[in-house]
Amino acid sequence: MRILLVSLCSNPLSELEFVRPIKQILSHHGIKSLIRHYIEATLEDAELSEKIIICGAALKDAAFLENLSSLAWLRETDKPILGIGSGSQAVMKIFNGKLIDKAKIGVFKVKVNRKNKLTDKKVFYAYFLTKKIARIVSPIVALAKAGALPCMVKHELREVYGCFFHPEVMNPEIILNFTLKTN
Repeated sequence: MRILLVSLCSNPLSELEFVRPIKQILSHHGIKSLIRHYIEATLEDAELSEKIIICGAALKDAAFLENLSSLAWLRETDKPILGIGSGSQAVMKIFNGKLIDKAKIGVFKVKVNRKNKLTDKKVFYAYFLTKKIARIVSPIVALAKAGALPCMVKHELREVYGCFFHPEVMNPEIILNFTLKTN
């Protein structure tokens, strides 16, 4: 199995914080990964992988939101996709979701409100580092909330997920569940 990890980081040093931990989680479980920067990632890279994870980026690094055409190929693939942190913002925009400005930084309680493949837990704590949160509009549904704010979402018809928190910090099983349980 190979997972395509897409980096949204403008500064390659940020990949040590946002991409490398995900690669290490996968490697620890014998799962291979291919890292591509979002400007260079292609549909061919996706087709050579079983699944796609769009990794996060630093709070002040939102260049990817101005250059979403580089990620338009995500609409064309039928591979499962997981957006993490800033990656969930990209997923929302690519799949016609909406974002609202709302900073959330630190550890917060998450309550699951819809059964899903990413977690079996009903309640857990997660580490947030975001300036934007999902505003739920079709075709996006909320899977979990932190307080009143949606923080884990899914496309209604596709295996496309977004976590507005960083599961690599406190909830690595979410990354593994995505990798092992989605089609």
